[in-house]
Amino acid sequence: MARLFAWLALLVASNVLAADGQSVGLLELYNYYEYSPRLLSAGQPTREQFPAIRAAGIEAVINLAPVTDPGALADEADVVRGLGMGYRHIPVDWDHPPAADVETFLATMEQFAGKRVLVHCYAGSRASAFVYVYRLRELHDEPVAARATLERIWANNPGYELPKVPQWEALLATTTGVEAPAAAAGQAR
Repeated sequence: MARLFAWLALLVASNVLAADGQSVGLLELYNYYEYSPRLLSAGQPTREQFPAIRAAGIEAVINLAPVTDPGALADEADVVRGLGMGYRHIPVDWDHPPAADVETFLATMEQFAGKRVLVHCYAGSRASAFVYVYRLRELHDEPVAARATLERIWANNPGYELPKVPQWEALLATTTGVEAPAAAAGQAR
């Protein structure tokens, strides 16, 4: 009987550790943020992190980084699909982010409706910006709270804080109809 209890205790402990390992796998992603159980964003995962991403229940990945970004995986689509996840690559130009890419992203989110989705780019900035637009236009989230989350994520990239990149402020205003807060707009440049 004692052996049975010891075996059960070991089994329970291993399941707890496995669950923690899955959580830690996501938390190790640069600039990781979970907006809801079905919507997450982060910077570029490594090849080795994708199995943990899948183990954490991610069902689809949207990559907004060009393949020329540091750490980008040229075969990311194959890696992700090989793990059984949906995949879409929308390489967004950092210096001139087009509104058409936002529309493609929104259509892709609609295709992945009901799935647990990870949106990523190089450092999480493009991803969080596109998620911000999605939150306002599709989820009808409260703009001030959504903007605060966006700015917290961008603040993790020194030198690239949102007010310092006017092309992104312009894209967000164009695609959401919401202007940057006056304090942020005054800090641009």
